[in-house]
Amino acid sequence: MTKSPLRMEYLFADPPYDPAVSPADYDMLCVESSGAELYGEIMWPDGSFSQGRPCVVLVHGYPGVARNDDLAFALRRIGCVVITMHHRGAWGSQGKYLISNCVQDVVRICTHVQSRGFCESYHTDPHAVFLVGHSMGGNSVLQAARRIKGIRGLVLLAPYDPTCFLQRGEGARLMKLLRTGYILRSDGSGAILRDIQGHLADYAFGNAYPDIKDQNICCITGTLDQIAPPWMAAPLWNKLAVHETTAIQRLVELPVSHGLCGGRIAVIEIVARFIDDVCMAAQ
Repeated sequence: MTKSPLRMEYLFADPPYDPAVSPADYDMLCVESSGAELYGEIMWPDGSFSQGRPCVVLVHGYPGVARNDDLAFALRRIGCVVITMHHRGAWGSQGKYLISNCVQDVVRICTHVQSRGFCESYHTDPHAVFLVGHSMGGNSVLQAARRIKGIRGLVLLAPYDPTCFLQRGEGARLMKLLRTGYILRSDGSGAILRDIQGHLADYAFGNAYPDIKDQNICCITGTLDQIAPPWMAAPLWNKLAVHETTAIQRLVELPVSHGLCGGRIAVIEIVARFIDDVCMAAQ
């Protein structure tokens, strides 16, 4: 029987202490992206998870208040190495914030965690990298997955298509969101808007289909979400739903709002099960 690299029994429970095993721990992430330093955190499980650990890159949304730390700690407990990152111009990272920079930042982090040095240091499998993005971070990981090879799986949490309201002639709804980014280091919401306008066709969710149609994907949306309603992911998911593939592709709707706050246990269980199933299917 094939054995999973993960131990799902620790999803909501701490592994028992073993003095012969190195403890779980964390360190600072510092990676350069286009001349700017990106900061964040690297979390790894205890030494009983010795080799071939999956690596999960957890990407925040706009402006980055929601960190999804509960998900990060749960995935670390079951055996994943988890990267939480802050984009350029966000929460101490250098550079200026743009949506296109966010995509480039995720690509850069992916090349870093797939490198031989990183895999040897943290005992990860370079072929078991998962990207998890919440809200605008869903766009970041979706677009990054189109641009880099070897991503094992993609998780979209209440994904936000930054082009959607512009395409619908409802730019005011997008600007309302962009104005909340006053904490970010940028040239202002107008500059961020112009950056999005320059990528209307490229970033539209439905147009990602040819590049990720055979990717392992889990998408979680909230039926009470007023920021990224479930229909925002429909242009992509409707195409995936009728495409025959051997990939694991799941769409889950929960009765929650944009932060998924009323369904955190369900979110953790769904994401962890998806990662475990994908790892098992690859063996």
